[in-house]
Amino acid sequence: MNLIFTILLFILAAIATYFVATRLAMYGDAISEKTKTSSAFMGIIIGAAISLPELTSSVTAIAIDSPDLAIGNLLGSNLFNLLALAVLDMVYRREQIMGQTDIGSKLYIYLVIVMTLIVVAGLSLTLPASIYHIGYSSIILVLVYFAGVKWINKLTEEKVKRRSRKNEKYGEFSYQKVLTMFILSAVGIMIVGTVLTLTADRIAESTGLGASFVGSFLVGASTSLPDAVSVATALKLKNYSMGITSLLGSNAFNIMLLSFTDAIYLKTNLFRHASMSNIVTTVSSIVVVLVILYSITRKQKRSTLFYMVPSTLIVLIYFVATYFVYQMK
Repeated sequence: MNLIFTILLFILAAIATYFVATRLAMYGDAISEKTKTSSAFMGIIIGAAISLPELTSSVTAIAIDSPDLAIGNLLGSNLFNLLALAVLDMVYRREQIMGQTDIGSKLYIYLVIVMTLIVVAGLSLTLPASIYHIGYSSIILVLVYFAGVKWINKLTEEKVKRRSRKNEKYGEFSYQKVLTMFILSAVGIMIVGTVLTLTADRIAESTGLGASFVGSFLVGASTSLPDAVSVATALKLKNYSMGITSLLGSNAFNIMLLSFTDAIYLKTNLFRHASMSNIVTTVSSIVVVLVILYSITRKQKRSTLFYMVPSTLIVLIYFVATYFVYQMK
């Protein structure tokens, strides 16, 4: 396949991912609204929905025997999500959105930190497979994710019981219609996600950039566009906590998807095939999440200039990580 045509196809697939996944996030929001769930639980639904491009991209990467691209895609998407949050935080600097979140956002940060540390251990340590070809790290990730989600729901469900919500945004849609459109959008995401990964792998092979670099930043950024749009939409509606929680929920779900990717990679433990450059992406994500935790926990009003310091630091960390991953390609 001609390289120029491949790049063009990749761009078209990225654009399609953006538009289709935007619909997916909207209908996921509508389902959550009609079922009257909390912001934390809505974060799980929307996070899982807008993570479908990452899922299909990683599955396709395994199908074409590119495990490093599969790992780089998921880890790179998480780092790009955090970059998008930092940029949006600077755009909405006057509202100081980080100080207007609820407990759900903070709990998701703790969950993401723990799960990311498990990934670092899986990438750094040489552990034997525990069940067939599946590594210990993958098994622990699944257990921690579902236990963490249950814990977060338990701590946030009381707010839902005391709150009455009305279907104001999607009142004209029936639940059946919303569910149907959600499923159709999901199918569309699976299709464009597959095209995105196939073309990205071809670009990596033709240009010599390396699967880790392309997976972490090219595919990762493209499949993370819906996450950024979802957050931006929530912020426009002044639902700051919902926007931040859905993005963090997406990151937690992406990390859990590493376990699923490991399970379908039948050759051996997935983490054994990951390049060391993925550790740079993972450690950078931990540092960025800690910076976000600081931003959320500082409750005092700050000057606009001082308030933007953490977000500016996140942007800097992202581009430094990009440089080092490229050097390690």
